[in-house]
Amino acid sequence: MSTGPHDKASSAEFRTDQRTVDDRRVNLVTVITPCLNAHHLIARTVASVVNQTAVQSGRVRLQYLVMDGASTDGTLDAIQAVGHGVPIVVSQPDNGMYAALADGLAAADGDVISYLNAGDFYSPWALDVVIDVLEKHDLQWLTGLAVSYNARGQLTRARVPIRYRRRFVRKGAYGSRLLPWFLQQESTFWRRSLMDRVDLSYLRSFRLAGDSYLWKCLGQVAEPAVVESYLGGFSHHDGQLSSDMNAYRREQASIQSRLNLADLAIGTFDRLEQYAPPRIRKILNPSGFLRYSYTSGCWG
Repeated sequence: MSTGPHDKASSAEFRTDQRTVDDRRVNLVTVITPCLNAHHLIARTVASVVNQTAVQSGRVRLQYLVMDGASTDGTLDAIQAVGHGVPIVVSQPDNGMYAALADGLAAADGDVISYLNAGDFYSPWALDVVIDVLEKHDLQWLTGLAVSYNARGQLTRARVPIRYRRRFVRKGAYGSRLLPWFLQQESTFWRRSLMDRVDLSYLRSFRLAGDSYLWKCLGQVAEPAVVESYLGGFSHHDGQLSSDMNAYRREQASIQSRLNLADLAIGTFDRLEQYAPPRIRKILNPSGFLRYSYTSGCWG
């Protein structure tokens, strides 16, 4: 079933035919939320998307796809209560979170795409920052500060992540023993053109580590930039799939490539670099680490 102002068939009206190869403008943003029986979590997630300052100001149009796995606990009512008719809700049985995400990605029309799980949420200005950065810089994807919340939604941790090198993203190495930091999905946004590299059928086969596969695909094209801004965060709560990290890493291992001696040396350097102050990180990674300049009034 579908609820909201537009069903899946009519979502094509969100498409724009004004794109050109060199055009960095962001006219439409697609956010996807896969969920199942998330009545107690979904409201704050949906509210954080539909109430984005960039959306409220009319700076961009929003295509918000909630891919619900046929919830029976009132999830759909909770979405309607806070969604103000914005989300396109597709509620039908699926084969897990990444099957639902793959369905959403197949329907995504946005110039920029992201996904946000139930319980997690964006900062109010996340899309404004993303648009500022992507329209100024020739970037394909980006991620923000690594942020965590507790079960009550209180921000408990925020840090500048290490550099995400393309060589390691392509090898699925983040989250390994050498590089035990994950690329935080809740803070990551990418251009639609990168979806050409993603095999959605294969993505459907994942139960836990589909994010690592997705990043590996995007990393075939470009390295993600790190923006020193709070964009979104990961919420710790009971019963979430990511709580079984041993099972996650076993699945992740199926897509990881072997690291060589050069990888070990560079990875060790990156582990040390995390302790450097931001101004030093900027010197070491001038085009891939973006900070806000109060002098110029922009991210650079």
